[in-house]
Amino acid sequence: MTMYADVVFLTNAIIDYMLLYITGHICRQPLRKRRLLLASLVGAAYTVFLFFPPLSFAFTFLAKFLFSCFMLLLAFRWTRIWNHLRLLGVFYAVSFFIGGGLLGIHMMLKEKSEFVNGIVVTHTGSSGTNPTLWFIVIGFPLLWWCTRRGYYSLKASRQVDVQHVRLEVDVFGHTISCQGFIDTGNRLYDPLSRTPVTVMEAQVWENILPKELMQQLDGEMQGYELNIPEEESRWLERMRFIPYRTVSSQAGFLVAIRPDEVRIYAEDKAYRLTRMLIGLRTVRLAADGSYRAIVHPSAIEERYEMAS
Repeated sequence: MTMYADVVFLTNAIIDYMLLYITGHICRQPLRKRRLLLASLVGAAYTVFLFFPPLSFAFTFLAKFLFSCFMLLLAFRWTRIWNHLRLLGVFYAVSFFIGGGLLGIHMMLKEKSEFVNGIVVTHTGSSGTNPTLWFIVIGFPLLWWCTRRGYYSLKASRQVDVQHVRLEVDVFGHTISCQGFIDTGNRLYDPLSRTPVTVMEAQVWENILPKELMQQLDGEMQGYELNIPEEESRWLERMRFIPYRTVSSQAGFLVAIRPDEVRIYAEDKAYRLTRMLIGLRTVRLAADGSYRAIVHPSAIEERYEMAS
């Protein structure tokens, strides 16, 4: 059996870098490329012990644990013990989940493998392609994508049904602000781009939008035609028509605007989005006026949270 130290080293360096990056992303740590690269190279150097039998003590549980702690110290700035323990827990959870998935795919595709000091070694395979290439290029990103989707879906499903927030929308140098609420039952998206849609009362925009557009806005639009003066044509580039259906099964088109940025302030957290459409309705959204926007629930996902 032939093992190439450079291939083993490079493969482990790349995988360690990805694992550390994912850990930092989940724990919302500063991701400094140089520190991540240094930590991943140190982690890859651990595989050198595989080629020196006298250093077999390095494969004990205590040695592995201390080595992973050292990698995290190199990758992320030390703050306090509890933060480091949280990083350690997430690092192991991500490693077990993605590593287990890669191992499962590996065992399904290959004909003959064996474990050498805890490392899977393949002798022959059903395809002539180096399995490491498939793992890194396809397997790792795919499993990470599945992990992200599952995490955010679970987080969204556990949000409260209604949550009052403060909404700020920036467009063409103007800022529109109002109260809104988040209802997890709101699942309105642009069918083409899959961009989430937040619905606002058009009256909030009356000092910003062209008067001709305000006069044409109708919550039950049946067409795609808008007549706007040429000097206000910049708004046409930001307009979208979103098909929707009400609870009473009445269908129509909602005029939506693509803003520059949207900010959501909920309790002690703030969120910033650049990918959000603002649908305009001429009717009041709340009879008592307690809110003037129905914010899409995806707006308060953790990935959009602003650093405090």
